[in-house]
Amino acid sequence: MSGADGWDADLLREGLVAHGFTDDGVRLRGPVPWRRAGAETWTRVEIEVDERFPFHPPHVRLLDPGAQLEVTFHVDRAARPGASGNLCLWDDVWSADRAPWTAPDALLSRIAGWLEQTAAGWPGDNVCDLERYLEADLTTFVLYDAESLARLKGHFVRTRRGPTDGTVEIWNTPHRLKKRAGRPGFSRTDRQLAWVEDLGRIRRPVRSWADIHDALGERAASVKRLIAAGSVNLVLLRYQRGDQQSVLALTVKYAADEIKVRACESADTSSQTRQMRAGTMAPQLADVPIAIVGCGAIGSFTAALLFRAGARRLTLIDHERLRPGNVVRHLAGLEQVGAWKSAAVRNCLAAIDPAIDGVRDLTTAMTSADEAKLLVQDHRIVVDATGSARATSMLAFAANTTNADAGKAVVTVCAQRDGDVVRVDRLPARGAEPLLPPLPAVDDQTELRENGCGSPVSRTPPTAVVAAAELACCVVLDEVAGHCELPTSVAFVSRPQPEQPFDHIGLVLPGPLPQDEVVK
Repeated sequence: MSGADGWDADLLREGLVAHGFTDDGVRLRGPVPWRRAGAETWTRVEIEVDERFPFHPPHVRLLDPGAQLEVTFHVDRAARPGASGNLCLWDDVWSADRAPWTAPDALLSRIAGWLEQTAAGWPGDNVCDLERYLEADLTTFVLYDAESLARLKGHFVRTRRGPTDGTVEIWNTPHRLKKRAGRPGFSRTDRQLAWVEDLGRIRRPVRSWADIHDALGERAASVKRLIAAGSVNLVLLRYQRGDQQSVLALTVKYAADEIKVRACESADTSSQTRQMRAGTMAPQLADVPIAIVGCGAIGSFTAALLFRAGARRLTLIDHERLRPGNVVRHLAGLEQVGAWKSAAVRNCLAAIDPAIDGVRDLTTAMTSADEAKLLVQDHRIVVDATGSARATSMLAFAANTTNADAGKAVVTVCAQRDGDVVRVDRLPARGAEPLLPPLPAVDDQTELRENGCGSPVSRTPPTAVVAAAELACCVVLDEVAGHCELPTSVAFVSRPQPEQPFDHIGLVLPGPLPQDEVVK
């Protein structure tokens, strides 16, 4: 059996045979030496190499531990009762060209290390993957708030249908069972319940209802009774491994005088989890007041990127409505056509994270320099995404006449030449920083016009819109962090232009200052 070019499963098989393994053409069986309490011991394993080799490691199963060994973590659920599950020896970070399982010595060494870790109880391990030790329920996805769940230990809670098919949401308050006067059984309100328990620091996985029964203690009988009655269909178990905490969500069903337990995928909806992927600057951005003037194509994506990065004090300003023709380049979809653009963007942000109390949407037009100055004074950064020379000149005037020590900045972003060039300028300049030269507009005799819209339609494609928004966000983040690494002007050229320095593809920065103008 041959794998990808350069890897031959036959070579692995031959190497294992040389180590004392037998080979029946499908599975190899043989000894693996390892050390326990300083003494050498031997374990017999079964190794199976399938057609996915070398992109997937061989399956390895224990045949005879050779010593008293409690198999706990890092082993898959057995395919059938009484069988041994595959040992979990490697994660997914290995590429085939570096895969150590292609060499017999490396494979046997890894198995020996797994045995030694198992015998020692996996010290320092913090992998929270209890789902892998149980049969999977692939139809249910449970949503819970970890912060609330921590207060619900030993309680029944109500559940409800989630936002999509198959999702179930956990209520954040305990549910009190109601006894029916003069009749046995449970009230109609005692339906679709979940039981929440805290296992604390676990030493072995949960593999059956018997393990849960032991953890529930004196509460086990009442929980089992409600499961048998069909009132409880979920059990949520909080647990800790190492310094990590997690939740195991289980669907439970009573049948043939026993409770069948299956693990389902679950996810935390708390604000902390929603912000985990926002980036390292999220805490710093959260309290920075930022205004975005112009919530069209570029402005809408700039708002989304900043919001996703952690900005929570945003002022969105635009006096136009969202039109059907806008949608191809806009953050909002057809369902918001007719809404004010600023409101449509705020609605999109709410779909990313409902914590939008600090996001304001205004449907006003900036008509004077005084209004521009007030906007700059009230915000740490003003992003000008208007595409309007008049608005840009007013905001530039406001930026350059504001006290330099106030730490304010106006970041102007635009796409030019049908999106072939995207550009960002930050004002006021620091010292004598130069700006990139202007790129003159090119007369277009075949302007696109949309019915009912007075302004010509730009041919800038969506890719250039997103590129411009990304560049603007980079400048904003540099300004907020105080890195001062980006110059006053920065542009990206996707198609060379006749004018220098825009005559080559790539990032374009201003030239160096003359030596006598360098700020000391």
